[in-house]
Amino acid sequence: MRAAARALGLCLGLCALGLLLAALCTDHWYETDPRRHRRSCEAARRPPLPLRRAPPPPPPLPPRCARPLFATHAGLWRTCYYLGVDTRLDSLVRSGIAQRCTAIKYHFSQPIRLRNVPFNLTKAIQQDEWHLLHLRRITAGFLGMAAAVLLCGCIVAAVSFFWEESLTQHVAGLLFLMTGIFCTISLCTYAASISYDLNRLPKFIYSLPDDVEHGYSWSIFCAWCSLGFTVAAGCLCTAYPFVSRSKIMQLKSARDSSV
Repeated sequence: MRAAARALGLCLGLCALGLLLAALCTDHWYETDPRRHRRSCEAARRPPLPLRRAPPPPPPLPPRCARPLFATHAGLWRTCYYLGVDTRLDSLVRSGIAQRCTAIKYHFSQPIRLRNVPFNLTKAIQQDEWHLLHLRRITAGFLGMAAAVLLCGCIVAAVSFFWEESLTQHVAGLLFLMTGIFCTISLCTYAASISYDLNRLPKFIYSLPDDVEHGYSWSIFCAWCSLGFTVAAGCLCTAYPFVSRSKIMQLKSARDSSV
């Protein structure tokens, strides 16, 4: 029974490690899909049927259609465009004019001064960039620490099969629980960074129109599943030595009383 508990804890830890590494290495934490928004803008741009021979002037574009939006998927390290959604973007990427993926900055750089934007608003943009940079650093830093501690926990759990079973299993459980804390902090700060980024000022630059579909993708769900497996492995490895020890003590006391 002890060997089965150790094997189950190790399997849960290895599964959590694989999911966490998949979340770290993939770029599908958050996705945007503006195809519905583009269709509505094209319908607003289309002129009504003319009643006379002279074509009427095209109607003005709504303000929400002034900014070009593309289908993207982003992770901790890169933001990439989806190919096959916009033919104009596909041609720009193939010709080398536009890059399909751009690196996410983890160092502070002065943003470009926008024309016809007051100095106070430019200062607010710089402060928002600084706060967002801190949230990104916390997310990546704690997730990296979570992966390192989880790897150490798996190694200690594997050592528990050969040396000091109860002690090493207990230490592995504590490392798994520490990984869960780091992973929880990282996921919460990532959600905070997404919300902060979408609510930045000015709204016409950073916010998304209501008809743009956006949300979390499968990479962050891998991280959440990793968190669940990690907590389960930590609870199992931490609690089982005490449970088995109490059972042994009960059996010994029952044997002594029978004698």
